[in-house]
Amino acid sequence: MLALGKTGIKTTIVCPYFINTGMFDGCKTKWPHLLRFLDSDYAAEKIVSAIQREQVLLLMPRSMYLLCVMKSILPVKMGILLGDYIGAFQLMDHFRGRVKKD
Repeated sequence: MLALGKTGIKTTIVCPYFINTGMFDGCKTKWPHLLRFLDSDYAAEKIVSAIQREQVLLLMPRSMYLLCVMKSILPVKMGILLGDYIGAFQLMDHFRGRVKKD
């Protein structure tokens, strides 16, 4: 909207990591201190706060900001090596998801 010169419409882009809701059951992170699963109440508070402050972009957890910057400035091959090192390509290996209720 900003690029079109429109005013009065605010947006917040929300990019959370995995949230403990059952939706991502079985997913595992190689570095739980760097990329921890988010508590749903914590995530909701952060999202509402970001919207109220008219924050344009919200990444959760905060370590995602550093990873996004690194991904942006590193050559593609280095970004792939970084992704492999932090386990980004194995996160969903044991994914089960939420069990369907009958």
